Amino acid sequence: MGKINGQKIKSKSGEVVFLRNATQADAVKLNDLATEVFKTSDYLITTPEEFSSFGEEQQKERIKKYEEGDGSILLVVEHNDELIGMIDFQNGKRKRTAHKGTFGMSVLSSWRNKGIGNILLSGLIEWVKNHPTIEVISLGVIEENKSALALYSKMGFEITGREPFGVKLADGRFLADLTMSLRVRK
Repeated sequence: MGKINGQKIKSKSGEVVFLRNATQADAVKLNDLATEVFKTSDYLITTPEEFSSFGEEQQKERIKKYEEGDGSILLVVEHNDELIGMIDFQNGKRKRTAHKGTFGMSVLSSWRNKGIGNILLSGLIEWVKNHPTIEVISLGVIEENKSALALYSKMGFEITGREPFGVKLADGRFLADLTMSLRVRK
């Protein structure tokens, strides 16, 4: 069920990129993408010191679970044989939560603000529109991540919760953790 038709799309900066499902052959490239993102993003819950990439076989197994899952999908955006972005989504596994799920999204630092997040999120929303069960997409985002908030708002997501002490930085400051949701119309 976690499949889309791959498609070439022009980014905001004019480059043609390819949105598609991740495959097990992407394992090493997905690890490289994650490693770079954890080193360059200030808005992830996991710190760079806490992050450790999966081994190749672990990553292949993870991708396989997305391929086989009924309510999950793992999409990537590729440019010139390099993975530049990814989005993963999983729905609830119980009957009362199967209608909704959450996602995480990562884009290489050199490709941020070029429309890659929009491409990934549009691909996910389109997949959800065609899914027989899933109706709601949710995410967590740090309130200070203004570019992410702008993207999610533009795509129709609404703030549905705010935890003022959601994230605590090393210097003792707290950052608010927002929950945003989109009810996808069929």
